Amino acid sequence: MMAALPNRNEVIAASAAAVVIYAAFSAYVVIWLRDATMTGDVIGTWKSFAVLAFGFWLGSSSGGKAKDSAAPAGTPADPVNVKDVQP
Repeated sequence: MMAALPNRNEVIAASAAAVVIYAAFSAYVVIWLRDATMTGDVIGTWKSFAVLAFGFWLGSSSGGKAKDSAAPAGTPADPVNVKDVQP
Protein backbone atom coordinates (compact mmCIF):
# COMPACT_ATOMS: atom_id res chain seq x y z
CA MET A 1 0.00 0.00 0.00
CA MET A 2 1.39 3.40 -0.95
CA ALA A 3 1.64 6.07 1.70
CA ALA A 4 -0.15 9.27 0.80
CA LEU A 5 2.02 12.30 0.11
CA PRO A 6 0.84 15.19 2.26
CA ASN A 7 -0.12 18.24 0.19
CA ARG A 8 0.45 16.31 -3.04
CA ASN A 9 -1.21 18.88 -5.29
CA GLU A 10 0.81 21.73 -3.79
CA VAL A 11 4.06 19.82 -4.24
CA ILE A 12 3.25 19.07 -7.88
CA ALA A 13 2.17 22.66 -8.56
CA ALA A 14 5.28 24.15 -6.93
CA SER A 15 7.56 21.75 -8.82
CA ALA A 16 5.87 22.49 -12.15
CA ALA A 17 6.01 26.24 -11.50
CA ALA A 18 9.73 26.05 -10.67
CA VAL A 19 10.50 24.16 -13.89
CA VAL A 20 8.39 26.52 -16.03
CA ILE A 21 9.90 29.65 -14.46
CA TYR A 22 13.46 28.35 -14.82
CA ALA A 23 12.74 27.33 -18.42
CA ALA A 24 11.57 30.88 -19.17
CA PHE A 25 14.67 32.31 -17.49
CA SER A 26 16.83 29.87 -19.47
CA ALA A 27 15.27 30.98 -22.75
CA TYR A 28 15.84 34.62 -21.78
CA VAL A 29 19.52 33.97 -20.99
CA VAL A 30 20.27 31.84 -24.05
CA ILE A 31 18.22 33.74 -26.67
CA TRP A 32 18.15 37.34 -25.44
CA LEU A 33 21.30 37.91 -23.38
CA ARG A 34 23.63 35.61 -25.32
CA ASP A 35 26.16 35.77 -22.50
CA ALA A 36 28.50 32.77 -22.68
CA THR A 37 29.06 32.55 -18.92
CA MET A 38 25.37 32.72 -18.03
CA THR A 39 24.50 30.27 -20.82
CA GLY A 40 27.05 27.80 -19.44
CA ASP A 41 25.61 28.18 -15.95
CA VAL A 42 22.08 27.59 -17.23
CA ILE A 43 23.14 24.49 -19.16
CA GLY A 44 25.00 23.21 -16.09
CA THR A 45 21.91 23.69 -13.95
CA TRP A 46 19.74 21.75 -16.41
CA LYS A 47 22.35 18.96 -16.38
CA SER A 48 22.17 18.91 -12.58
CA PHE A 49 18.37 18.71 -12.76
CA ALA A 50 18.69 15.74 -15.12
CA VAL A 51 21.11 13.93 -12.80
CA LEU A 52 18.81 14.60 -9.83
CA ALA A 53 15.76 13.32 -11.72
CA PHE A 54 17.59 10.18 -12.84
CA GLY A 55 18.88 9.54 -9.32
CA PHE A 56 15.42 9.98 -7.86
CA TRP A 57 13.92 7.64 -10.48
CA LEU A 58 16.60 5.02 -9.85
CA GLY A 59 16.24 5.23 -6.08
CA SER A 60 12.46 5.13 -6.08
CA SER A 61 12.28 2.27 -8.55
CA SER A 62 14.73 0.14 -6.59
CA GLY A 63 13.20 1.07 -3.22
CA GLY A 64 10.23 -1.21 -3.84
CA LYS A 65 12.54 -4.17 -4.33
CA ALA A 66 13.93 -4.10 -0.79
CA LYS A 67 13.26 -7.37 0.93
CA ASP A 68 11.22 -7.48 4.08
CA SER A 69 13.07 -9.23 6.84
CA ALA A 70 12.07 -10.63 10.18
CA ALA A 71 12.37 -8.53 13.30
CA PRO A 72 15.97 -7.54 14.11
CA ALA A 73 17.78 -10.00 16.34
CA GLY A 74 19.79 -7.38 18.22
CA THR A 75 23.09 -9.14 17.51
CA PRO A 76 26.19 -7.47 16.05
CA ALA A 77 25.27 -9.05 12.70
CA ASP A 78 21.76 -7.58 12.94
CA PRO A 79 22.45 -4.44 15.00
CA VAL A 80 19.10 -2.82 15.65
CA ASN A 81 18.67 -2.25 19.39
CA VAL A 82 21.97 -3.82 20.39
CA LYS A 83 22.62 -3.39 24.11
CA ASP A 84 26.11 -2.58 25.33
CA VAL A 85 27.63 -5.27 27.50
CA GLN A 86 29.31 -3.87 30.59
CA PRO A 87 32.59 -5.66 31.49
